[in-house]
Amino acid sequence: MMEKIINIFPIFEGQILTCIGFRVHEIDGTDEQKIEFLKSRMEEDVKEMAIALLSEKFTIKLPDGTTVPGLTLERYNTLLYNGTESILYEGIFQAFGFPENPLQISTPFVDGKLKFDKSLPVESEPKVPFTKKIHEEVPKHYLDEFMTDKGFALVDLIDKDFFGAIRLTYNQGHFVSCLKLLLSAVDSIAYLEFGDVRNKNIFQEWLIKYCDFSKLPINEEELWEYRNSLLHMTNSFSRKVLKELVRRLKFYVSHEDKLDMTGDIQSKYFNIKSLIETISNGISKWAETFNDDKTKVPAFFDRYDLIISDSRYSRVIF
Repeated sequence: MMEKIINIFPIFEGQILTCIGFRVHEIDGTDEQKIEFLKSRMEEDVKEMAIALLSEKFTIKLPDGTTVPGLTLERYNTLLYNGTESILYEGIFQAFGFPENPLQISTPFVDGKLKFDKSLPVESEPKVPFTKKIHEEVPKHYLDEFMTDKGFALVDLIDKDFFGAIRLTYNQGHFVSCLKLLLSAVDSIAYLEFGDVRNKNIFQEWLIKYCDFSKLPINEEELWEYRNSLLHMTNSFSRKVLKELVRRLKFYVSHEDKLDMTGDIQSKYFNIKSLIETISNGISKWAETFNDDKTKVPAFFDRYDLIISDSRYSRVIF
């Protein structure tokens, strides 16, 4: 039985789907034979394909502020996983009089090359309802924003992605939340410095290497135990504290350190403001090492590309 079938080529420029390439055929045979025919025609069809723009219902706001028809690779993969990517091809199907659920193969065409590992027949029922409209906002790449005439502004990057929220919670009096963000930031910064290392306490190692705890009434091991209990249970009783191997930490808030706030037999007090300053100074010292040792830079960028932050998180509006 003669049937219209179609090779579809979602066309990507980098991580952005810009338009749809396609080539329509009308042949006889079984479904299996038609699929094999489409596969055999990919190289020829991509040279002869027609081009269709994406619907204006699918748009992207680019870092330069312009809005264009498009879809990110991440969002496309979501549609593909859910079996709903055919919503992108509706205009083509209607223009050529295809029936519902036409036999097709979709093969991404990325930066001028076919991605054969992504080729697949569309056979299954959609897992979710079809998404009718998507608007995405792609933030500027952090390298564009923090590359200056003097070099890479690492301290400014860390400040924006981590310390903005720390200051906000501190100024609003949410001190427990502030401490959670601060100690989590040290986790992230230690990862950026050392990578994902097993059997090694990179949190403590980063503090010892870059932060001066000599003016604080607490040490790096005590802060590590405090971090464990605070982040995991929102209390100050880690396993070592319960076993009385490490003293329990408590914080107070003051513009200056209070000498009478030393603690007791079981506890130590620290000024949260002084801890923030100590870690901030440590970050500045850490940043200087990238000027002294350029070999650290590639690993930093590889790791930072994996970091999630408010300023670099793509917005999606349905």
